[in-house]
Amino acid sequence: MKFIILLVFTFCVNALMLRSGVKDKITEGVIQQIREQIKNPQSQYYHSAYNRLAYYVDTFGPRLWGSENMADAVDALYKDIEKMGFDRVWKENLGEITSWMRGEESVTLFEPRQIPQKLNMIGLGWTPAGVVKGEVEVVHSFEELKEKDVRGKIVCFNFEWNGYGSAIAFRFAGPVLAEKAGAIGTMIRSVASVSIASPHTGMTDYENIKYPAVAITVEDADMLDRMKKRGQKVVVEIKTGGQQYKTTSDNVFAEIKGYKYPDEILLMGGHWDSWDVGSQTGANDDGGGVIVCLEALRILNSLGIKPKRTIRFIAWSGEEMGQNNNGAFHYARNHGKDNHIIAFESDLGSTKPYGFGITAGQQFTQLVTYLAQEYLTGIGAERIYPNDGESVDSGVLADFTGTPMLNNRIADNENHDFYFTYHHTAGDSMWMMNQEDMDDNVVAIASIMYLIADYDGPIPKD
Repeated sequence: MKFIILLVFTFCVNALMLRSGVKDKITEGVIQQIREQIKNPQSQYYHSAYNRLAYYVDTFGPRLWGSENMADAVDALYKDIEKMGFDRVWKENLGEITSWMRGEESVTLFEPRQIPQKLNMIGLGWTPAGVVKGEVEVVHSFEELKEKDVRGKIVCFNFEWNGYGSAIAFRFAGPVLAEKAGAIGTMIRSVASVSIASPHTGMTDYENIKYPAVAITVEDADMLDRMKKRGQKVVVEIKTGGQQYKTTSDNVFAEIKGYKYPDEILLMGGHWDSWDVGSQTGANDDGGGVIVCLEALRILNSLGIKPKRTIRFIAWSGEEMGQNNNGAFHYARNHGKDNHIIAFESDLGSTKPYGFGITAGQQFTQLVTYLAQEYLTGIGAERIYPNDGESVDSGVLADFTGTPMLNNRIADNENHDFYFTYHHTAGDSMWMMNQEDMDDNVVAIASIMYLIADYDGPIPKD
């Protein structure tokens, strides 16, 4: 039976691809209109995404979840969106949350240096406050940790970078495993392709550790490794001063209501919170993702384009800290019964887009592939990657409801080395953002969301 249904759907798709009626030309005209407005230097929308992002980054700085900076940036974003003329704009408060603020922290190298030397470092998210001093033992894997005697020592994980998926295990689980082996503190090589002497922060399994856990630069992890290999004794002192506190935060929303199927919702957005490492941290991760999605909705609304289905923008709150009462969980619990057609998330940067990843059933994947190849070839965003559309916040909704997921595929290598060079560092700033690339993302996102939202027919559920 499934095979027959698939054949029928494939036949319908092929028939659509051969069709050259009025609707095709109207759809092509909409995509062309979006592109012309965004890419025309004389248009008010030209470089609008970059300029809007720069305003928030420059004005409010890093947006740590629950912080005053984050609250001010949420309020400013909401007030700006209210002026854009959407069908509906609102905020949803998350209630009381527990967040964390960074205190004074340092790593000091005492031996083999004759004069103590401060190392560039950053405490991992929610690491306990404390002061520890001890000899360093460098390990390169969890297996090596089991083989060495690290009791009473500070462990330094100096692992090989093979992409974020494998490296993040050292940041999250490394401190717990080190303490179980008897360590009194943990340093990890920054989870990054390159660190440029800038440490990378991120969450660790803080509930199961009692000693400080910090990240040091790639360069310094290699230096400590060389010292140990030549037989030198390495002694460091780690100080951390982070504290938890009670606060609150909000998700921000905007909608264009569908005129034919208003209860069928296409969700799109990014997370508005960031880490707190530098003066502009959060430009790329994920301020850029939020703003290109907002600008995509704004161009559709400004051009008077009303699709058949509702397109809902969201600025999620609290992705970086990953708590189970953050914006993604709040949305899934409160909107899980909404009829979501797809959830799009932009959270891997805003370099030049060339297509989309999708996690959905076979028929829906075929439909999106057809729409992209039929209409997006002219803007260079026609490539579709099946079973690769998941992101963190959209993934929470998918876990709750089975909603299909979509993300933007952008220029980078397989391990996203460009993105992770700056990820969770002071280097995540407007310097790494490109005006033309951000415009291209707006065009691609607005186009694919319009194509799905305005598709003339039932959306396949599998």
